[in-house]
Amino acid sequence: MPSNDGPKLGVIALTLQGTRVARQIATAMHGGLYLPARFAAPDESSFGKGQFTVTCQQLFQEMDCVICVMATGIVVRTIAPLIKDKTVDPAVLVVDERAHHVISLLSGHVGGANAWATQLATLLDSDPVITTATDTEHVQALDTLAQQVDGWYPDFKFNTKKYNSLLAAGEPVEIWIDPAFNTYFPDLSGFRKLTTLADASADVPLVIVSDKVNFEKRAASVQVIPRVNALGIGCRKNVTFDMIQTVFTQFCIEHQLAWQSIYALGSIEKKQHEGAIHYLADTLNVPVTFYTAAALKPASQHYPQSTFVAKTVGVGNVACAAAETLTGQRTITDRFALDEITIAMSRKSL
Repeated sequence: MPSNDGPKLGVIALTLQGTRVARQIATAMHGGLYLPARFAAPDESSFGKGQFTVTCQQLFQEMDCVICVMATGIVVRTIAPLIKDKTVDPAVLVVDERAHHVISLLSGHVGGANAWATQLATLLDSDPVITTATDTEHVQALDTLAQQVDGWYPDFKFNTKKYNSLLAAGEPVEIWIDPAFNTYFPDLSGFRKLTTLADASADVPLVIVSDKVNFEKRAASVQVIPRVNALGIGCRKNVTFDMIQTVFTQFCIEHQLAWQSIYALGSIEKKQHEGAIHYLADTLNVPVTFYTAAALKPASQHYPQSTFVAKTVGVGNVACAAAETLTGQRTITDRFALDEITIAMSRKSL
């Protein structure tokens, strides 16, 4: 269930009866409540006469999920000018004023509307209305599968449409999952799971789930790359952009690692002004966190110590300690050192 630290959720209503249902939803889902001024309590967020459209459109732009307790037509006309793309639009649900039905209206898979609708329908003892083809056919969807590991795959729209259409039509689609990620996919309905890649059929579309890149190219295949790996980085002062790019590339080659699997970088606070680290974070489009020596010290004890590094920055190991501190998990690679730059990788639990 969403919390204050989770997705941003807004619940909006128009009528007195809708207000009653909206309050129930906001309480159960820990969402923000937005009501007409004439029905709102003094401590509730409200909008005045003629301000519904502005308020609803603002929620659409700011929230991860918008729940509208009103007629579907009103919602469609209100949000229509703002709809852009399934990759950026929020989830939008519509609930009738008697809470008989919860409709997944927009962004069913990527935005999570289908999951929200199912959850809310359970809370309200309502019927979830979900029209996505893969859901109505009770098969897993490629984009939903990828979300379970925060996965990236190329040509998102094309491949999503292609593979989901095949799955919804009951056509064969094979899947091979790297053993490191097997436990994250309890539902593979519609897929034919392979034990090894060697079992793949030449004429059947294939989905590969792995953070590695050592796969033979196949015409009818797509790779889902889990974004679960974090890099800890240590370096001497003033390393260049070229140096860190080269070291990162060599690290990926050594571990046959897909760079798209990196979701975060970390280092020690004393390196927060190193342009090369920021350059790598910008290149990968991931956040970078700089920790104090005290914050890194507990994790650093799990790895070999350098007296020189400890004297210089206050902790005897930076790369491994930063990687572990980012994810809370021990590193899964040895410390990689080249050109006075060190890198280590850990993998977050999902």
